[in-house]
Amino acid sequence: MKNKQPQKAALYCRLSVDDGRMGESVSIGSQKLLLEQYCKDHAIDNYEVYDDDGYSGTNFNRPGFLRMYEDIKKGLINMVLVKDQSRFGRSYIEVGMYVEKFNELGVRFIAVSDNYDSVKNENDMMFPMRNVLNDYYAREASIKTKTAKKAKAKAGQFIGSKPPFGYKLDPNDRHHLVIDEPAAETVRRIFRMAAQGIGYNKTAKIFREEKTLTPIAYFNLHNPDYFKSDYWRREFDWHVTSIRVILENEVYLGKLVYGKQKTRSMKSKKKVKCPREEWIIVENCHEPIISQELWDSAHRMMSVKRRATKTGEFQIFAGHLYCADCGHALTYSQKKRRDGTYHGAYSCWLYKTHGKEYCASHYINYDVIYDLVLKDIRRLLKSYRKNKDGFRAFLENRCSGISSKRIVMLKHELNEAQGRVAELDHLLNKLYEDNALGKIPDNRYVQMSNRFEDEQSKLKESVNEMSSELAKYKLTTDETEKFTSVIDKYTDIKELDDIIINEFIDKIFVHHKEDIDGKTFQQVEIYYKFVGNLNQTTRKAA
Repeated sequence: MKNKQPQKAALYCRLSVDDGRMGESVSIGSQKLLLEQYCKDHAIDNYEVYDDDGYSGTNFNRPGFLRMYEDIKKGLINMVLVKDQSRFGRSYIEVGMYVEKFNELGVRFIAVSDNYDSVKNENDMMFPMRNVLNDYYAREASIKTKTAKKAKAKAGQFIGSKPPFGYKLDPNDRHHLVIDEPAAETVRRIFRMAAQGIGYNKTAKIFREEKTLTPIAYFNLHNPDYFKSDYWRREFDWHVTSIRVILENEVYLGKLVYGKQKTRSMKSKKKVKCPREEWIIVENCHEPIISQELWDSAHRMMSVKRRATKTGEFQIFAGHLYCADCGHALTYSQKKRRDGTYHGAYSCWLYKTHGKEYCASHYINYDVIYDLVLKDIRRLLKSYRKNKDGFRAFLENRCSGISSKRIVMLKHELNEAQGRVAELDHLLNKLYEDNALGKIPDNRYVQMSNRFEDEQSKLKESVNEMSSELAKYKLTTDETEKFTSVIDKYTDIKELDDIIINEFIDKIFVHHKEDIDGKTFQQVEIYYKFVGNLNQTTRKAA
């Protein structure tokens, strides 16, 4: 026969994050002190403390409680003491259920501050009422907390528990992010690699081989006591998920995004995804780590399926070549030559999958398109180096369709029109006063005010048109600056690679071959980033 272990009292203490704001009176230490004093006053010598610090009372999935309940089922506990019912839990259904289970197991339940004892107050009507009130309090607290967080989010305040990789909390304002340069450089590199067409797996492999610290390991380096598990100390174990999360996080554009997920209810921790239209997105909250252009380049390459060729290489034109007739992408294929080398070419996807009834082949050799693009980029570089101001003027005139003389004239006319609108406002006010004072008769007032208002209405319409035209020119100027900043990086280009193609090229449209005067030609239209097509058509003899 087994020796029965002596039973003991369980002193259960709980404190949630929200309860912590109520002060020292509900702290774990204060609860423990009160319960130990109760044990002393009632000659209870054998007891053990079970606590859950930082756990909500809306559910019972808490480590301290679960350990205590296991001991109860083992028959090691015959009494449970809590400061009050709210410390035990705030779900009135589950609190009542567990207290009923305690009774069935012969365990006495005492809520000291509520003066409740399951042995003495078995039929106490205040017990279920307090449970309902505690449940109501939890719901109200949950609503208030969510409302407060939503308000902070809309105000562009960072409310996360730890900053995203690449940022750190501003020492002067914990709701503001500042760039953490060593980590930020890793983030920039991830986006640059994505823009070059390097996939998640290859990026993760490169970082593992280079022994680059993972986001968690980097955070742990500066906060060694934050994580409890040794798993987070696998310093260089990069995963595909880590790369993808970084590439999809708009925080690196200077934005804060909240509300991507939500819990099903107050008592459930299960997350459900929310549609984008329900998200809270606030721009210009902090300094961006990457540019919008790099983000767009990376995401465009991420959307393109890039398969390695037979030689193990990735095509630098993937995601850039399109059929000029149907608009579908051109697909790449290789054939092995007799000398063992491979011959590559592109053709229309729609033609390859559905046949000539749907589209023509638009076939073009890899070497042809490569030479064509290289020559055109080198031509632009030469023109820019020869006359930078003239090249900028050419881009602005071509892209906006507005000459520099027209811009000067527009600004002058706009200033005059705005001045006249303001002058007419003054005249109308003066006219109204003169009429009110009897200085001019009503019929004269009506005649003059109608004339002034008609003139002002036409001027305002002109002001809007001129402002719109100048805004278009301003946008073009900005785009020109972006393009020339790319050109400024290079003095000359001897060969093409992923980086150059992604920096310069937006799209390339390939036409089907045609016969002109007994010769075969093929049109190729190159659209550069920010400035579009700078040639009417580039023709290449086939």
